[in-house]
Amino acid sequence: TYFSLYYYDDIIQHCGNGTASIFYEDPTVLMISIHCHPDHDYPFHTGFEDETGAGKGEGTTLHLPLLPGTTWKEYSVALEKATQRIQSFGAEALVVSLGLDTHDGDPCAIRKSGFKLSGADYLEMGRIIGKHCKIPTVVIQEGGYKMDKVPQAAADVLMGCAEEKVG
Repeated sequence: TYFSLYYYDDIIQHCGNGTASIFYEDPTVLMISIHCHPDHDYPFHTGFEDETGAGKGEGTTLHLPLLPGTTWKEYSVALEKATQRIQSFGAEALVVSLGLDTHDGDPCAIRKSGFKLSGADYLEMGRIIGKHCKIPTVVIQEGGYKMDKVPQAAADVLMGCAEEKVG
């Protein structure tokens, strides 16, 4: 039995380094983090592509670091890669750590290396997750500080995911 921890690192800006270190040697848990490249943002010392964790072949850690200013076009490519990896791993469950400081103009990220996601990007994000990961899923809302946008973005991810899982 496999359990997959699909960690969008908050669908966030920063690497899920704590979660990655907890499961790094565990071949039964797949941990994926889509985050800003550590050459540009916290934690600076981890979250690089060559940190692959335990397990045979590809390992059980997949870091997908992106450059500052990432838009949906680049982010969606990383998200598709993440969902393909979840499918090939044979995950039976999915935990999404949903943080929304990837939103354009989020105060947590604008000083250094923010991403540029907004509006319908979050609905599409949910659709991609739901389309490729038709397994039991838990979404845990974490970061996101653009408070006039966080509620709608979170709702859009959930709605997009539900549309695809039900449809």
